[in-house]
Amino acid sequence: MKSILVVTLFVSLALPQLGCTTTAEKVLDHHRRGVGLQAKGDLEGAIAEYRAALRLEPDYAPPHTNLGAALADKGDLEGAIAEFRTALRLEPNLAPAHTNLGAALADKEDLEGAIAEYRTAIRLDPKYAPAHTNLGTALCHKGDSDGAVAEYHTALRLHPNDVLAHFNLGSCLQAEEDIDGSIVEYRTALRLDPNYALAHTNLGKALQAKGDLALASKEFEEALRLISQTPQNRARIKTIIPSKNNTWLRTNTVHFAGDGDE
Repeated sequence: MKSILVVTLFVSLALPQLGCTTTAEKVLDHHRRGVGLQAKGDLEGAIAEYRAALRLEPDYAPPHTNLGAALADKGDLEGAIAEFRTALRLEPNLAPAHTNLGAALADKEDLEGAIAEYRTAIRLDPKYAPAHTNLGTALCHKGDSDGAVAEYHTALRLHPNDVLAHFNLGSCLQAEEDIDGSIVEYRTALRLDPNYALAHTNLGKALQAKGDLALASKEFEEALRLISQTPQNRARIKTIIPSKNNTWLRTNTVHFAGDGDE
């Protein structure tokens, strides 16, 4: 199971301590617009708004944190890490910035660095669920399944409807050959988000491992249906997956637009 980079938007509505109230309001306006654009998937627009906010007030930490999140979404991990570190230099106690820095480090396969950042975030805010989820993922990668499961359960106690925490817990349990447990978690994730294609794929693999080929086939078919809904993915499916056969998905992993890694 590869590490999944999770970026969490951090929004502060408190006016920064600027000499001019009008300037402060402009900073927050750019920041809010950036958050809105990023939520819609417009990363370029969000990046432009965060940078506009920072041109007016370079020492305001939240736009640095969210700019880092947008850069990470674009695959610019070095740029993202630089922004997270700037945010933490300005405000060392921002749990979301520590969590996002950890996620970027994990994506660069620096698990020790990532774990240190997640633990710092949890020390600062023990109820910050994304840090527990990401720490669980990092521990699972390191082979500490018991520690990982404990972190996922903590995250889910804080936010029972966290789709990613259920999915990651299922993936960790599946890696440890707890197939029944993984099926429960994947089904919970899909109850919360029926359009989560990768959860359908992994559920299909788990059902296949139990010998329930009919239900497994339905999950693979649903995953393919969801994956094929974007033009980019439809083109890729035509070139790499047999057209009337979902057997390929049972034994292979494909990374499609909008999907995280398994």
